[in-house]
Amino acid sequence: MTSAFARRFGSYSHSRGNANTRGSLVFSLQFRQSAPSIQHSRSFSVTPPSAAKVHSPPPPEPRRAPYKPPPPKKRTVKIGPLPAGEVENEVIRSIFGTKVSHTDGNNVLRILHHRRTSGSLADYGVDNLGHTYAHVNRTLATKALEWLRRVYPVDEGAAAEVWAEREANRIAYELWLADPENDSKYKDPARVWRDQQKEIDKENEAQQEEEGQRIGMLRVGPSEFERNIAEKRRQRLEAVTKQAEEKENKAKEEMKLLETGEWVKTPRGTGLMKPGQTAYVDIFGREQISHRKEIQAEYRKKAELPFKTAEELLAQTTVPQRLYPMSAFVLVVCLLSWGFAHYYVPPSPAYRLLPDIPLTAATILGLVAVNFSLWFAWRWTPLWPVLTQYFMHTPAYPRVIQSVTNVFAHLSWEHLVGNMVFLTLAGSVCHEMVGRGVFLGTYVSAGAVGTLATLYWANLGRGAILAHSMGASAAVYGIVALYLLLTDRERIQIPFVKDGSVSFWPKTMFAAMFILEISSALRGSSKIADHASHFGGLLTGASVAGFMHYRGFHQQRRMELVGLGLGDVERKAGPDDKTIDFGAIIKEEAKAIKDQVKRFVNK
Repeated sequence: MTSAFARRFGSYSHSRGNANTRGSLVFSLQFRQSAPSIQHSRSFSVTPPSAAKVHSPPPPEPRRAPYKPPPPKKRTVKIGPLPAGEVENEVIRSIFGTKVSHTDGNNVLRILHHRRTSGSLADYGVDNLGHTYAHVNRTLATKALEWLRRVYPVDEGAAAEVWAEREANRIAYELWLADPENDSKYKDPARVWRDQQKEIDKENEAQQEEEGQRIGMLRVGPSEFERNIAEKRRQRLEAVTKQAEEKENKAKEEMKLLETGEWVKTPRGTGLMKPGQTAYVDIFGREQISHRKEIQAEYRKKAELPFKTAEELLAQTTVPQRLYPMSAFVLVVCLLSWGFAHYYVPPSPAYRLLPDIPLTAATILGLVAVNFSLWFAWRWTPLWPVLTQYFMHTPAYPRVIQSVTNVFAHLSWEHLVGNMVFLTLAGSVCHEMVGRGVFLGTYVSAGAVGTLATLYWANLGRGAILAHSMGASAAVYGIVALYLLLTDRERIQIPFVKDGSVSFWPKTMFAAMFILEISSALRGSSKIADHASHFGGLLTGASVAGFMHYRGFHQQRRMELVGLGLGDVERKAGPDDKTIDFGAIIKEEAKAIKDQVKRFVNK
């Protein structure tokens, strides 16, 4: 039996072609374990006796082929047109000469402009334009790039930074996928718990079958307490599994977004954000993404006019259509202002909210409060569409209401403070001289006429028709002109200097203001100043002052104020009838406001 066993396996070994002879039973068993799937069915008579001593080693294990990552997917690059469309044939010839056709020249410009805007110019440069454009050498491509930079300026540095970050994310993601040792994406708590849950369900079924078995009054199986504990554990594990599945799905979605290269990880790695966004940590320690820039861009787009070019904007209306409506509206505003100034009667103290505050202080504070309120409104982004439509004057697309509302709007802090300081100083003395009716009528009409002057100068003169204008400069200029042409004061008291004063020639100062404004407009020293509106305000104030001189209303008005017991702050604050003390005026009004506030608080 032993020799037959040896002959049988010896014949098999001979067929494998090995010269080594191992006829022991241990070797035969080892060999059967190493190759269990092979059937030993040869007959004893086929193998010669000499073959029992010849054995072959077990076959070598097949070598595992090295891992080869899949080839990278080819990304389709969509190249859009140039911002202004196709370039004319004369420009193509001036750039490339006569060897490049009109179509090829435009395509080369599109490719180079796409590289500039996408940021890939830092990697590709002006080479590798494709076999189709092999006749475009490096010199011509560099010349085309210079033309693009001159005609379509783009921040290539910022685009290159975004491109580099996007490429780094894409390469890191592909390396992560190509790593054969990285199996973390196949081991998650959800899958492990599902396998364990199947075994637990089988045990629960077996326990339920045992629960029906009783020995007398005793029940075989787990107690009610143990079953409750098991149920709680099952619910807790289900919640953990659901949370793990949600986390896994979120990770998959983030990986897909990272693969596109349009998203990057937040600084703490808890989420994704687009390049250029910023992240912050809230009061609960959670990382949040700031969407302030996107919100501002959204409302800024809503606030812009729905026109792509200046030609398209100007084509919507003709010059008469832009001039006549506002001219008629400003005429109505001037008539209403004259009526208000002529028929206004100061209210009785019983009908005033704060009767102890002088009318002058109440009027000036009201105007300052409105201007500051609109300045704060500009800080709130959702109000931009409304403010730009109704509180910002654009000569290319005017709205009649803007002639009055833009007088109360300011964008910059310096512009607001400068106008309010002049309004407080000149407005206080002018209000006391002419009264609230004439003061407010002049303020509103001067602002409206200044806006109309800007509209005419931009459409018929040399003004910037696409610029916007706002601010109380025209109205303040009207108040200053009205006071300088009406007052009979000759000296100004220097604040904080006892018995110190300087000469004051109001008519000369008005002439100097007018000449200085003309000189500044001719030199163009300030490109942001609206000189046309300043001239409109000065002429309005001068017209009101001339009308009052002609009718003698200013002296009668001052007598009425004194007769009503409302006081003359200018007369009280000045040391004599020919000197004006701005410091004493402000101090007198501030004292009245302080006393009123104290009485209001004590109530």
